Amino acid sequence: MAKAIDQLSVEPAKPLSMNALAKALDVTPMALYRYVQDRDHLLQAVANQLLNNLAPDIPDAPWSQQLRVWALAVREYFLANPGLFGLLGWNEHIATAWWGQLATLARILKRAGFANQALADLVQWVGNSIMGSIYLEIAGQQSGFKLNDEDWQSLARDDVQVVEELIEHLNRKNARTVFIDSVERIIANIEASTSHD
Repeated sequence: MAKAIDQLSVEPAKPLSMNALAKALDVTPMALYRYVQDRDHLLQAVANQLLNNLAPDIPDAPWSQQLRVWALAVREYFLANPGLFGLLGWNEHIATAWWGQLATLARILKRAGFANQALADLVQWVGNSIMGSIYLEIAGQQSGFKLNDEDWQSLARDDVQVVEELIEHLNRKNARTVFIDSVERIIANIEASTSHD
């Protein structure tokens, strides 16, 4: 398990590979099956071990403050463990411990007055928005929002100026500030929708 986690931390962009893990342990890939049933079992175990350490201290506070705390804790944890994105879901599985995080999010949003289908839709939207922001932040860190000559040449002529302006702006902004602003927009959207009900 420790070697699998090491493999993810060294090469977070690569999916967890039984062959690479076996090589790191200096055993044959078949030898791994003495310890795990299959790749799915290994992925579930690694994901659960890593995600179980994600334990935001949700305060006894209004739902909006709870959402801020949860979102920032998830961001910090995934920035420290970017390989986790490859373990949230695979084939037809979603990591059990990730379901636990979604349950926490659902409890927070339920306090905003949502239930049933509306709550499920909101959990999906908020979860996707927050995780998408984190994923794009990690991608931006890796690329520095830079394009090489080939990238620029492959852009449509009408897009070049727009992309130049976007990159100039993105490079001036602090990623944490952008994330906090995104969370505040989510909260404002939720508050606006509850005031109309």
